[in-house]
Amino acid sequence: MAGTVIVISGSLRAGSFTSALCRAIVNQYPNFVMRDYVRALPTYDGDLDTATPPQSVADLRRELGESHAVLIGTPEYNYNVPGGLKNVIDWASRPFAKHCLIGRRIGVFGCSPGDRGGKASVEYLRNMIPLFGATLIGPELLIPKVNTVIGDDGSIEASVMQRLSSLAGELAA
Repeated sequence: MAGTVIVISGSLRAGSFTSALCRAIVNQYPNFVMRDYVRALPTYDGDLDTATPPQSVADLRRELGESHAVLIGTPEYNYNVPGGLKNVIDWASRPFAKHCLIGRRIGVFGCSPGDRGGKASVEYLRNMIPLFGATLIGPELLIPKVNTVIGDDGSIEASVMQRLSSLAGELAA
């Protein structure tokens, strides 16, 4: 997947604002591909993390390892990343010092219907990324009151799309 930017939404909800923003970016950039790892992976279990992990885990690790960059969109649940997204990170960040995130370029954005825009989730991820041996790309990108910037027809307010596109452009470079 050389040149591919993997896009991950941390949300499971069918009407997810985070996923809508992720899809909007994927629709703008032909080399951006959205993956639903949150649904696909079993809960992290060291007993399953062997030389032959579950196929969904092997696929995750191969795809991320071959990618040019990764874009993570996250909502905020209880002032942290959703459990499913944390599970993706747990699988991707192992085995220690030999995992698929080493050397990846990773950007993060957060959104929520509240005033904070997913700040705690974004801070959590932005603090973790360098520890993985990955390069954090872009500024802190928060989208508060996200429910007011996405129209019923799926259209996204231009100022929000500009900010997302700017981050996507940095990741694509």
